[in-house]
Amino acid sequence: MLKEWLDAALAILFPQRCPACRAWADSNRGWCQECLNKTTKTRKIALMLHKLIWLDECVVITDYTGPVQRLIRDMKFRHVTRHAGKLAQLLDHAVPPGRYAGADAVVPVPLHADRQQERGFNQTSLIFKSWAVRQNLSWLEVLDRTRSTAPQWELNLKERRKNIKGAFSVTRPELIKGKSILVVDDIFTSGLTMEECARVLKKAGASGVKGLALASGAR
Repeated sequence: MLKEWLDAALAILFPQRCPACRAWADSNRGWCQECLNKTTKTRKIALMLHKLIWLDECVVITDYTGPVQRLIRDMKFRHVTRHAGKLAQLLDHAVPPGRYAGADAVVPVPLHADRQQERGFNQTSLIFKSWAVRQNLSWLEVLDRTRSTAPQWELNLKERRKNIKGAFSVTRPELIKGKSILVVDDIFTSGLTMEECARVLKKAGASGVKGLALASGAR
């Protein structure tokens, strides 16, 4: 009840425009209801089509286009961290409470230390951590990106496989042994990044690994 009152007060004191239609939003996090409904397009990725064998399932929330693409790019390249709340609102709207109740922990795809130092944050963590808390899910940062990699979107499929192979390690395998893990990322492109994360998690003892990405152009 207190949170609802606080959200209402913030919406009155600091109104925001919807990032899609630019109308004044009725939420302090930004989207109007109509655009929220239109933007969320939850779907399961066809893992066999992408030849992904380590992921047990992968769900994406929306298409990587339009205002979603702009918000993510602003976060990554212009360091506009306030957009994290708007993007997390898509997760809140699209993922029913309890959808991932079977997950023992939510694990974000990490940035390499050099890139995180340069950017100042991991955009995936900013978007997903608050959502995980609202879903009563444990947040666990146990993946390390052991070497710097080129952005996957710059490469062809063969180059992507070589680029991401062996790029991750599990820092605390005892924390994930026998556990069901939900790996989260901001963008699903070819799925190879999330697939490599699933591979090292299962090799370290995870009993199952599902994926959840905010946006994707893949099917």
